[in-house]
Amino acid sequence: MSTQIFINQPSEFTTAVVKITSDQIKTMGTSTITLLPAPGVDKYYVVNRVTLEYRFKTIPYVFPVSPTFYLDGCFDSYIDKTLLTSSTDNVATISGNLRNTYSVGSGSGSTFVKTNRDILNSSLIIGTPSGDNPTLGDGTLTVIIEYKIVTFT
Repeated sequence: MSTQIFINQPSEFTTAVVKITSDQIKTMGTSTITLLPAPGVDKYYVVNRVTLEYRFKTIPYVFPVSPTFYLDGCFDSYIDKTLLTSSTDNVATISGNLRNTYSVGSGSGSTFVKTNRDILNSSLIIGTPSGDNPTLGDGTLTVIIEYKIVTFT
């Protein structure tokens, strides 16, 4: 006979909204941006969805090297740089429960690939994989994260 243990874990997701300025975007290759701090000892994030809203102003960003930028920490996600190099407003949504390839933007043909991995006591950050800083751009990025914190059992 197996033993069943009932654990009181949160069932509802919380939403965090992080606004990233143009100056922050221009340094995210050498100075990653923390979107969610580490949740604490024996805890991890379950991310349901991340939405990235890029608001174009007057100049698109240029990535010297990277074909992508990324979210890392409580899960990995590589996002095609065209989200930030576009000369129009753009949005991308990453579902935390799926491992798949998605289109970015409206008919742009660009893709990002996400692999899910929950890590104990790890923050969620945004940066570029090759450490290069985007240049020239002046748009802003809003990151909307649906998540819950779970205690490791």
